[in-house]
Amino acid sequence: MRIYGATLPATRPSNATQPYRNPRAVGGRFATFACEMRGVLVLSLILAATPAAASAATLTTDASCYQETGEVVLSGTGFTPLSTVSVTRDSKPLGTADTDANGAFQRKFETPELPSNTRERLYQLAATDALNVADTRYRATKVFADFEPGTGNPKTLKVRFAINGFGLVSGRRSVFLHYVGPRGKSRHTVRLGVATGTCGLIRRTSERRLFPFNPQRGNWILQFDTNKTYVRGTTRSKFPWVRKPVEVFSSRS
Repeated sequence: MRIYGATLPATRPSNATQPYRNPRAVGGRFATFACEMRGVLVLSLILAATPAAASAATLTTDASCYQETGEVVLSGTGFTPLSTVSVTRDSKPLGTADTDANGAFQRKFETPELPSNTRERLYQLAATDALNVADTRYRATKVFADFEPGTGNPKTLKVRFAINGFGLVSGRRSVFLHYVGPRGKSRHTVRLGVATGTCGLIRRTSERRLFPFNPQRGNWILQFDTNKTYVRGTTRSKFPWVRKPVEVFSSRS
């Protein structure tokens, strides 16, 4: 999976931000069995299991969480050989796929861009060839980092940070905030916590100072990533990152 980043709009500080640019068969049948016991015919109705061919169908994705607009690879097995499978997402048609001689298929599609006010979403996928049915689900996320409130005295302002999408590469990663000064050098680094959940999020940190030191006047960069040591995030970086410019007008009281 390739992860991309983006530089966010400058603030004074402000909270405006954008993320960087990275199963089961159903049915059954009744079977009737008869046996003769001492001249008495006993009939039994037994609810039999679904035929093996139907119950074997499975549906999987190549990851459990994707960055919005990312490519999802969907794989199915156990379907009717050389048949057409219909695929839906949240009960809406997504497309079709043809199975091979073994009843397997693979299909790629793009997960949608999330609404501006939605940072993470769960999607339900289902596939059927009329005889076999299977389903699975996946999550999509924005890669997001921000703080609230967005304005105040940089010398005393206390904020809470929120993080989303920092588990796309690997789960339960520590999230760090690097303060890059007006001259482009890293001045300080703090650990914000561990990103948890399928996609890697920190809903809200405890309240803390936006700047844990007295910042000089000028344009600062706040880079959020999963590295303990500062490395500038670029489109080739193999780690999730968000860069947020913050303009400090004065460090005086």
